[in-house]
Formats: sequence, structure tokens, C-alpha cells
Amino acid sequence: MKKTFVLFSILFSIFASAQELPINEKTGKVSYEAVLQLEGMTASQIYIKGNEWFAKAFNSANDVIQMNDKEVGKIIGKGIIPVSSLGYSAGSFHYTISLMAKEGRCKYVITDIYHDGSGTTNNVGSGGAMRNIKPECGTMRMFKKYWKKIKIQADENLKILEKDLVEYMKNQSSDEDDW
Repeated sequence: MKKTFVLFSILFSIFASAQELPINEKTGKVSYEAVLQLEGMTASQIYIKGNEWFAKAFNSANDVIQMNDKEVGKIIGKGIIPVSSLGYSAGSFHYTISLMAKEGRCKYVITDIYHDGSGTTNNVGSGGAMRNIKPECGTMRMFKKYWKKIKIQADENLKILEKDLVEYMKNQSSDEDDW
């Protein structure tokens, strides 16, 4: 009985710590995405609000935004999330974020997430696509445990970014005061 309990505990801890990343069924890529219902807002208002979010969420929206088309109601940007381990830089995860506006709703997609380890002081290799079980550079350059740890950091930061975007877009109040 005791052996069964120990075995169950070990298996449970392994499965409980397994990282569940959102995978897009069509592309097979890690992808954070949703359609937000924004009742009473025009496509133009949603597009403007999306631009405001980019300006507030990033140090320099001009460096992030790669495409900004008001006619289509689409904004595409490229962002970077630095990651670290044991107090040292572990490179960064790069991603593409798209926001599409339509009457009463918008869709966002955060995808094409990959790790770049170049320029790190401890010569970390590049892990490649976030969906990789093993790092692209090989487990001799980056242990699987290390890879998993920095993927968890990226996942947590992307979820924070996603939450911030959703809250901002759903907030119906205006920053403009009656002055």
C-alpha cells in the first residue's frame, strides 16, 4: 500500500507540473487567442482602442508595430520577453501579436513564439519554437529542466500580456475627462 501511494504521488507530481500550452489546432503552434465581444463599439473605435493599448503596453509602440491598417482594422506587432535563470539572462522569447477589429468585436492572436539565446553571458543556446519539448539547440547546450523553466516564464508573461489586453479592450470608460 505504501509503495502504491509513493508511486501515485510521484506520478501526480509529474503530471501536475506538466506545462499545458495553448496549441492552435490548425497551425500546431502555441497561440494565445480569443474573440472579444465589445457591444456598442464600432470597428473604428475598437481599432483606435487597440492602438492605444499598443502605445501603453510597450515602451515604444513604433518599434513593436509592424503593420497598422485602419481600413482593414488590423494591427500586427512583434514583441520580446526577456527570460532569466539563476540571475543570468537566458535570452528572450519573440512573438507576433495581431489585433483585428470588426463591428462589436475584436480578435487577438499571440503566436509565432520562439526562444533566441544569442547574446547571453552564459552562452545559452536557442531553444527555438515554444512548443518544442526539447530545446532546438540540444539538451547538451540547454538541459530540459532549464528549457521548461524559461518556457514557464514566457508563458506567465504572455498570459499577463493577454489579460492586460483583454481588460483594456473591454474597459468602456474613456480616458478623456470633461474638461
